[in-house]
Amino acid sequence: MYRRRRRVTGRFFIILAVLIAIVIVIVRPHIHFGSRQDTIFTSTTAYQEVMDAVIIRDEAVTESSSTVRVEYMAKEVSAVKQGDTIANLYTTGYTENLLTRLETTRQNIQSYHKTLLGTIVDTNLDRLDAVIDMISTDFKNLANRDTRGNLQSVVEQLQTAMVNRQEYLRQNKRDDTKLTKLYEEENTRLNSIQSWRQVSTAPRDGVVSFYLDGYETNLTADGLEDLKPQDLRAVLNGEPLSRTADVLRDGIYRIVDQEKWYVAVMASSSSWNPAIGENYYLQFYGFEDLNFVAQTTSVLNAEGMVVAVFQIDEPIGPMIYQRTGKVTLSRSLMSLAVNVKALYNLEGQLGVWLNDIPGGTFVPVNVLYRDNGVAYIEPLVDGALSSGQTILIK
Repeated sequence: MYRRRRRVTGRFFIILAVLIAIVIVIVRPHIHFGSRQDTIFTSTTAYQEVMDAVIIRDEAVTESSSTVRVEYMAKEVSAVKQGDTIANLYTTGYTENLLTRLETTRQNIQSYHKTLLGTIVDTNLDRLDAVIDMISTDFKNLANRDTRGNLQSVVEQLQTAMVNRQEYLRQNKRDDTKLTKLYEEENTRLNSIQSWRQVSTAPRDGVVSFYLDGYETNLTADGLEDLKPQDLRAVLNGEPLSRTADVLRDGIYRIVDQEKWYVAVMASSSSWNPAIGENYYLQFYGFEDLNFVAQTTSVLNAEGMVVAVFQIDEPIGPMIYQRTGKVTLSRSLMSLAVNVKALYNLEGQLGVWLNDIPGGTFVPVNVLYRDNGVAYIEPLVDGALSSGQTILIK
């Protein structure tokens, strides 16, 4: 039996197109054609990272290329005011022979005094001699490590005791021609030494230290924004900077602001990007009893690295002698967050595509931290993004 074919009309194609459109509307949210959608949300995380750090102090270094001997007048890490005497500097022309001759003359004065005294009992002089003998014994025991104590303190006590005896002999000298000549000789030698002496005074208020590592004039509070990754790498590796050798050769002492100092750290810019003004808790390895609050003051992105500098407004304490070390940075972080897959690099700037118009609008962001597939972000323009907005993952 012969059956006629039914002819397909235009109406069929119209109905088919309508059905396809309905299917697309229903299925479209579940099908990804090149990009899909996600949502911005607010999240909190505990950030903690261990990094290599470089300490930068606000310190002024006194240098002299003509000094051959330094006589320290101030005590190490003592507080000083501008204009206080820190040290006596003996310049070119001074030789140790001048000091040796002076000491020889003083020994001759002491010996001749004892000869003049003969059998005369001078209890005051005996007491001064006994004090010197006792302190000298303490010094010897400390130097030989037979006892424990502060060697610097014992040295200062010995110097004071010897000066006291010297002044006592001077004030109680006998009328004797030879003794008078010896004192005249001492005075001449003193004047000869003092002609080569310059008094060095503190250029500012602060704490004085006579220990220098050579980085003091390259790593300064005024040059924080000029720090480059290569500078930090050099210091961390113990390599010299431009003026390291000069400071080690000519540096005499430094005056340090102990109430405000800085710590610079370096990390990959893809994993961490702190913002200026953020507060962190900072702790140095080996100094677990010290915890500091550090505020970000400058951030530099270069060579795929981020160099962040933190200011600490607390007493520097033992960190006055540290230049490098490992630190733990930590803080509680609450910010906008997105799936890390939503981040897009557009001509070197990270951002997200806000789903507000067909194709989306690119919104530049700073990535504060990445953790377990989540990127904690902040828009470069305040208010450009908010929690609950839809973004595209392309």
